[in-house]
Amino acid sequence: MIKKSLSFLGAIILLVGCSSIKYQSDRSGFDELIGNINSSFDSPNFEHAHWGAFIKSLDTGEIWYRRNQNKMFMPASNQKIPTTAVALLTLGPDFNFTTDLYYTGEIVDSILIGDLVVIGDGDPTFYTRFFKDSKSIFNSWCDTLKSKGIKEIHGNIIGDDNKFDDQELGEGWSLDYLDDWYAAPIGPLQLNENYIDLKIIPSEVGEKANIKKVLSTEYVQINNELYTTDTGKTRYNFKRPYGTNEITIAGVIRRDSDTLSISPSIFNPTKYFTAVLKETIIENGIKVIGIYRDCDDIKDWNFDENNSVLLTSHKSPPLKDIIKVLLKKSQNLYAETMVRALGYTQKGEGSFKNGADVISDSLQFIGIPKNSYNYADGSGLTRYNFISPEELVKILEYMYRNKYKNIWLDALPIA
Repeated sequence: MIKKSLSFLGAIILLVGCSSIKYQSDRSGFDELIGNINSSFDSPNFEHAHWGAFIKSLDTGEIWYRRNQNKMFMPASNQKIPTTAVALLTLGPDFNFTTDLYYTGEIVDSILIGDLVVIGDGDPTFYTRFFKDSKSIFNSWCDTLKSKGIKEIHGNIIGDDNKFDDQELGEGWSLDYLDDWYAAPIGPLQLNENYIDLKIIPSEVGEKANIKKVLSTEYVQINNELYTTDTGKTRYNFKRPYGTNEITIAGVIRRDSDTLSISPSIFNPTKYFTAVLKETIIENGIKVIGIYRDCDDIKDWNFDENNSVLLTSHKSPPLKDIIKVLLKKSQNLYAETMVRALGYTQKGEGSFKNGADVISDSLQFIGIPKNSYNYADGSGLTRYNFISPEELVKILEYMYRNKYKNIWLDALPIA
């Protein structure tokens, strides 16, 4: 964005040519800018590309540049603009996600004879972006257990994920990339952004490289087929067959290579959450006689709050801090979570459909008709999304004039 005394919205540029320019005689200095934009769009390098752009002055409402501004394009991560805008407008900047830890049964002679049940509504912040490590909240929960005198748990660690439906992936997401961090599955219980961070360190020539889990857990298994070499280039890949948590890393890494970082996604966020919670409880010296479970695997599961005891309730950082990560880091999981959170808070179930209905109602209020775009996921990962440059600018302009203007501007990425 070019900084001038006159505020304006940056161009929303997607991929489609033909242009018209509207300008006034006092726009000295912008003729060169417009010429440079046209020159770039009309370059022979892009003769098979399609461009869409729309630039509008926030001060005067004057349109400085437009090209295919009403055509629909696949927005990619620009999809996060309507998702985040509606989340902020609907939930408010101080909204907190809540994760509750209950126990069933009773405590007898320092033994909990019953289950621990954790219930979430989508908090995506159990990670080092917000805490010292991904298990910081788990460790504080262990302190709470100890304060109750609990030394043993004769029961299971159960994750209740019923505030969201069971659709963990976005519509049209490709099987080819589901094992990577940016396509991590969505759920109401989310740990480490639903992936596992791995550090790859070269060893001696001819030997397997060292692979370290940043979050230590047995929930994810590593098949190491990555060897150290002193010739050629570092080349490697990783695969996690869908429905498993077995990650194979294969290839070669040069002996003089720096440490590499990869972050494969995991399968079943609820079990990931409860597995690591159980491991953390044991690490804190509390014995667990039981297993970690997803409530979906328990026949006729129906949590009874009246026959349970609330141990502790964790509140996430406020939404205004969460959307900074969502937009500045283009974090897909956060965006998809927002859609489900809208569905849960406004319609009682955290489904994509419910959340998308809330978003379409809000966009219609802003002035964007429901039949003028296609909203297929919240993050932009699917290729089924379609929206026009002018509609995106309309959302940005609305947010600029809204009471949450400063929070919105603070969350936007800086080019």
